[in-house]
Amino acid sequence: MIGALWHICFVANSFVFPIYAQYDKKYKISRMEFVILYVLSHRDNLMAWEICRMTGLPKNNISRGVNKLETRKLITRTPDPADARRALLTITAQGKALFDELIVSYVDRAETCLSPLDKKDRKDLERIMTKLALATPSVA
Repeated sequence: MIGALWHICFVANSFVFPIYAQYDKKYKISRMEFVILYVLSHRDNLMAWEICRMTGLPKNNISRGVNKLETRKLITRTPDPADARRALLTITAQGKALFDELIVSYVDRAETCLSPLDKKDRKDLERIMTKLALATPSVA
C-alpha cells in the first residue's frame, strides 16, 4: 500500500509544482495565496485558523499569504462583529476576478493529468480520494 501512496504524492507533485510555478511567474501568486483565494472563493467570512483547519496548512504560511493578499487588495480583513479581536476574511471583486483567471489553467492542467482515465475511472478516483480525505486526521 505504501506504493499507492507514493504514486498519489508523485502525481500530486507532478500536477501542482508546474501550475504553481506558472502562477508565481505570471501573477506573483504563491501556492499558499492560491489556496486562500480558492477557499475564500467558495466561502466568505472565514478566519485564518479556519482556512488552516480546512487545508491542513500551517498557520504561519496562511498568515503570510493573508497579509500579501490583503496588501494586493485581493482579500479584505474585517473585525468579527462577535469578537473584535478576530478578523473575517473575504475575497474582493479583484481577487475573485484573478481567481477566475487562475482556475482556468488549473482546470486545464487537471484535465491533462486525468486524461488517461475514462469516466468510470474518474468517478472511482473521486470516490476513493474523497474517502481518504475525509478519513485523514488533521495535522493542525
